[in-house]
Amino acid sequence: MNHRTLACVTAVLFTITGCQPQPTQFAAEDEAALSGIVEATARNFTAGDMETWAQHYAHDAVFQPPNAPMVVGQANILAWGQAFPPVKDLKFSDIMVSGEGNIGYGTSSYNMAFEDMPPDHGKQLVVFRRPPGGVWAIVAVSFNSDVPVQ
Repeated sequence: MNHRTLACVTAVLFTITGCQPQPTQFAAEDEAALSGIVEATARNFTAGDMETWAQHYAHDAVFQPPNAPMVVGQANILAWGQAFPPVKDLKFSDIMVSGEGNIGYGTSSYNMAFEDMPPDHGKQLVVFRRPPGGVWAIVAVSFNSDVPVQ
């Protein structure tokens, strides 16, 4: 291969790879947005505002509560939340969120107090997705209690 052919092939390859869409970077604003969703969950649950809470979930989200079947879809997640016993206080701690491109994930611990039930504490794993040009939504949550089953 002569120098002229090599230069043309190299130019074509740079042009092709340069035209590929670059993945969206996961930035500090994304980390703040995901932490904000976790914190909003605590506020919404404590206030009994399940409608606002459920709006943070994608329409096809998967929700895996402890000692119960998996719940699929935003409408079913809302129904689950509305049937949940009233929460006096919910706090998350050790919140860690990260991501890459349009996928985010997070972990945290939780402490939950109820009006007429013993308190609960445990941990969760959350997966977020941001559709192109859209806002972050929860696509999967799995949480479980550290309290032994009675």
